[in-house]
Amino acid sequence: MPSIANQRRPGPFALSVLLAVLLATLLLLVSLPAHAELDGAELDRDGLADFVTRGMAQWHVPGMAVAVVSQNEVLFRQGFGATAVADGAPVDEHTLFANASTTKAMVAAGLLMLVDEGKLSLDDPVVKHLPELHFKDPLLTRELTLRDLLSHRTGLPSTDFWAFFQDMPLHEQVARLGAVAPAAPLRTRHIYQNTMYELVGLVIERVSGQRWDRFLAARLWGPLGMRETFGARGQITGGLRHVWPHSYLDGKVEVTDWDLPADVADAAGSAWTSVHDMSLWAQFLLRGGVAADGQRLVSEASFAEFFEPQSLVAERDFYPTAALTRPHWRSYALGWFQQDFQGRPIDFHTGSLSGLIAIIGLDRAGDRAVVVLGNRDHAEMRHAVLWEVMDRTPAAERRDWNQAVYDLYQEAAQARADSWAEKEQQRLRRTKPALPLAAYAGPYANPVFGDVAVEVAGRDLLLKVAQFELPLSHWHLDSFLLQHPPWDLREFVEFHIGPEGAVKSFDLFGETFTPRAKAARP
Repeated sequence: MPSIANQRRPGPFALSVLLAVLLATLLLLVSLPAHAELDGAELDRDGLADFVTRGMAQWHVPGMAVAVVSQNEVLFRQGFGATAVADGAPVDEHTLFANASTTKAMVAAGLLMLVDEGKLSLDDPVVKHLPELHFKDPLLTRELTLRDLLSHRTGLPSTDFWAFFQDMPLHEQVARLGAVAPAAPLRTRHIYQNTMYELVGLVIERVSGQRWDRFLAARLWGPLGMRETFGARGQITGGLRHVWPHSYLDGKVEVTDWDLPADVADAAGSAWTSVHDMSLWAQFLLRGGVAADGQRLVSEASFAEFFEPQSLVAERDFYPTAALTRPHWRSYALGWFQQDFQGRPIDFHTGSLSGLIAIIGLDRAGDRAVVVLGNRDHAEMRHAVLWEVMDRTPAAERRDWNQAVYDLYQEAAQARADSWAEKEQQRLRRTKPALPLAAYAGPYANPVFGDVAVEVAGRDLLLKVAQFELPLSHWHLDSFLLQHPPWDLREFVEFHIGPEGAVKSFDLFGETFTPRAKAARP
């Protein structure tokens, strides 16, 4: 045996390998207590139930369901409150709520299944599958990919009014996309765009031969045992109970209107589910795309792509709660917002429809997921529950997430009120419209928005769109104020009078509407 002095010293490559092994071992040892800290025994179930109950009272939420799971265990699953503020039934783990935009990750998973079958690639141009699609910018038509649709980096502004104001069928939305001016160049800014996920749903249908929700029912929801999940509210069967949407206005909780018709299956967010089924979905995600019976539904490669950051998200395009969680980075994957929290990556997504909310959050490294479903418009306590569950700070030292999130949104509401008060100060007093109100009435159209109508309503006007009749109160001169309280919506309608003394057009939502006989068609 040679002496130590005569042994060869390791070279640079051998040293680097040795250091890598030591570092990996150290990281493994460091990570072990973290997993132990997050096991089911560490979850204070009574404390979480009390936390949710207090939050619901603070935010005036009639009904809510919450679940916390690990890969193989339900750590907490409970319903709270009622399906409706008046004569509602008790909420339990099988009560159905709207998924809203938490549907998007399911749609992305469906597309990845088709990638696994070799039927498409995420980097396929969208026009390969939807040849009728054309954008105002020819570059967008040529270069836009399926990956761009899933990651909200098309540069197009929101076109939510198509679904929520105009009840516009998808084929008409596709035609009108050719008139939409980009708000930013392709892949330069995260702009949340629901219509793009409707296009993903259409691609799934074209490639698979099944509508997106039927495809998911067969390939995802069914294999996971999600028998309480449906593509649209009108599909709910079997005597299952669902909640009703609510708003909180002028100190009162009231049932509000549905955003989407019952029969509309919209891939951007029309699915309905229970917290029981969302627990199964969350566990599937924590297991890396594997069902409880061991069946792999999404390949390892595609599942890794599912959570691969596709773009960084600027602070202005992210959730306000970043002011509390103070992430070092913010990104968007395929249907997931992402950030760091206490040194761990968290994947999450909210869902919002009028009167209905949802959130799902994943700590995949820590093997923990949380789901919150509720029936009050923008009850942002969903964020408080998310961060309460993800917080590893000892309970005695932990921030009161309920109060912190509530204060944050109250401050934002006050800022909006102050801004509105400033507008009120700038309003011109004792003015009147240039023309009799009847002169403003009539049919109008816009190549992006579509057809609308203005009618006289007493001393004011009324804007009629497919879904709503929106009051227009006189502001000053030829400006009218459009308000829709359930959405906290205030927009100005600016009428323009031509030299012949007739209404030439009006502006709303950054678009110009002209009398229908003169309107350009898409």
